[in-house]
Amino acid sequence: MPVPDRGPPVKFDHTGELSGFVNHSPHRVLYKDKMYPTAMHLLEAMKFTEHPRLQERIRKCTDVADMYPLSASLQDHVRPDWGQVFLRIMEDVLYMKFKQHPSLRTLLLRTGLADLIYADANDAYWGHGPLGDGVNELGKALMRVRERLRAEGEI
Repeated sequence: MPVPDRGPPVKFDHTGELSGFVNHSPHRVLYKDKMYPTAMHLLEAMKFTEHPRLQERIRKCTDVADMYPLSASLQDHVRPDWGQVFLRIMEDVLYMKFKQHPSLRTLLLRTGLADLIYADANDAYWGHGPLGDGVNELGKALMRVRERLRAEGEI
């Protein structure tokens, strides 16, 4: 059976029509009856599941630029399994974001089977990095979310 054509890769960053694909876009995420300002807020809060007060401090941080240094200052309290679970948690957080925002979900599904590339020259882990050979974990997570949505019958 022939493999469907994936088409050209779809690149995205914090600008343009697909800017909502980045985890720090201004799309709130509801999790356990609490609203997080961005998916990144929720992801960072998930580092501190054993410390609900620290999670709340991150959740209530209004500016994503302020949330990063706050989270970094709390590193002594990060859950011990974070290194093993953060990619799965990132995917779950992105899944919640796209389930809760129909317009984003539609944009994601319209990318078809194309590879998704987070075009961030400054980030060789989440993005494509300065040489275009980065790990692109954000793009890979979004492709898995897209498949989950498609498997659930989202069109």
